[in-house]
Amino acid sequence: MNFLESREKAIRVARIVLEKKAENVIIIDVSQISGLTDYLVICTGLTNTQRKAIQRSVEEEMEKLGFTPRGIEGREGTGWTLLDYYDLIVHIFSPRAREFYDIESLYENVPKITEF
Repeated sequence: MNFLESREKAIRVARIVLEKKAENVIIIDVSQISGLTDYLVICTGLTNTQRKAIQRSVEEEMEKLGFTPRGIEGREGTGWTLLDYYDLIVHIFSPRAREFYDIESLYENVPKITEF
C-alpha cells in the first residue's frame, strides 16, 4: 500500500496505538486550521516502556506502508514524544505530560474522531 488518505492514515495509527494499550486515544482534524498538518493522533502511555513500545510499533507499521517520519521529537524522561508524518502528527504522552500540555484544549472547536 503506497498511498493512504490523511484520514485513513490517522485511523490506522490510532488502531496501532490501541493495540499497544494506549489510553485516551483521539484524532483531531486540523486540516481546516493548520498549514502544517491535517490530523493529530494523541494518546497516553502509562510507563516509559509502554510509550517506547507505542512509538516503535507506529514507526514499524508506518514504514511497512512506505511512510518515514519527517522528524521525531522528545527526550527520555520528558513524557512526550512526537512523530511527524507530514499530514499526520502523532503525540505520545505520559499522563502527567498530557495533562500539563493539554493540547486538546487548543482544538476544542475542531472535528474529532473518537471511534476507529
